[in-house]
Amino acid sequence: MPNEFFSLKENRLAFKILNIMNFRVLFIYLQLCLFLQNGYSQESSLVVPVIRLCPEEAITLRTSELFDGYRIFSLNGCSYDRMLDILEVGDQFIALLEIKMEERYIAVFDRYGHFLQRIGNNVDFDKRVGINGIQLEPDGTLGVYVTRAYLNYSLDGKLNFRRKIENSTGMRTTGFSLQGGVGNDLYLWRMYQQQGNKNSDKYWLKITNTDGHTVLQFFSLVGREQGEEYSSYTYDGCIRLYNVYDSHVYSVEKNRVIPCYCLDKGKHTTLLDMELLLTDCGKAVQKAGIIHVKLKENQKYVIGEYFFKTRYYYFVHDKSNGKTSNYVFVDDDILFPSSPQSRLFPSTYFQAWSDLYFDDCYFNFYYRPQDFTRKIDRLKEHLSLSGWDEFCRKHPDIIKIYKENDGDAFVIISYKFR
Repeated sequence: MPNEFFSLKENRLAFKILNIMNFRVLFIYLQLCLFLQNGYSQESSLVVPVIRLCPEEAITLRTSELFDGYRIFSLNGCSYDRMLDILEVGDQFIALLEIKMEERYIAVFDRYGHFLQRIGNNVDFDKRVGINGIQLEPDGTLGVYVTRAYLNYSLDGKLNFRRKIENSTGMRTTGFSLQGGVGNDLYLWRMYQQQGNKNSDKYWLKITNTDGHTVLQFFSLVGREQGEEYSSYTYDGCIRLYNVYDSHVYSVEKNRVIPCYCLDKGKHTTLLDMELLLTDCGKAVQKAGIIHVKLKENQKYVIGEYFFKTRYYYFVHDKSNGKTSNYVFVDDDILFPSSPQSRLFPSTYFQAWSDLYFDDCYFNFYYRPQDFTRKIDRLKEHLSLSGWDEFCRKHPDIIKIYKENDGDAFVIISYKFR
């Protein structure tokens, strides 16, 4: 009798376990069906970190909460009108510069901002197409992307090789832009012009080989009549792109595009109406939700900005705890505590967040020489005589550049992440 009793209990237990397993299998099957029906956005909202953009909860950022120091230098010794990108490699800086919105070139500076040399020349770069971007490759070389080619340099300026990349996107060069490499001999092209339903055969992303053959294409633009410019950046050897249509950040990795972040806009999800924007800009912006999102990341944070109704907001997502902080004002208690507020930006001195030049150590804010001089003049006006003397005593490096700047060199203030 006891043996039969325990055998009966075991059978009942096995039956319950089997039912539970069948239920789980059924649940997983239903989830899979739901994913196949709804696509990337449904899946990514379940499995990827969520970055919450909420202008109603935006607070004031004290810079000492995010940074614990700074450095300042100016890039001098060569002529340029704009700085488009900057990389810190060892004790040198490599910058992508532009002259009069026509010619772009790559310059190398020492740790103090003194010009050392150019990388590349007019033979390497076609002035008609220009340089799209620069990046430090995993092997320590410098990768340079132009409209139809990839060039690779050693850090001493030697051209290692040039690889021509054919454009088979079906669009003229001004429609698709070469974003970068996504594997050995594979390259990502991104549509940056707004597309409507008249372009039913177009895709937002295309991956091609060197010969221009389309290997993969992602995100159809069929019927997409609303939207805005996309944001993209390179991180951890991959190209990451923000898709405005589903508010997700995707990582382009060789033969796949996978979601890595979901941007939760709450009730402010209405896209910018591009047709209305052409006729009534103010009305289009007021009708839209959170728009013009730009972001980038390092090992600790995802940092960016967005526009809502009448002004820009900044946000910082902490990867360690999953918390996102939204900011409507910046109180620079490290250098410029008396800085005036801006009507459009959280700070008159931190508008450069939109450029997002930061790495794991520093966030680089750069200023045109006239803007930097005006910034210090304004600070001097707001301080008492003793307050100004105290500032000069504490920050001789800033005062030195303020007095010696010849009005030609951009100034970079780098705040050090905690």
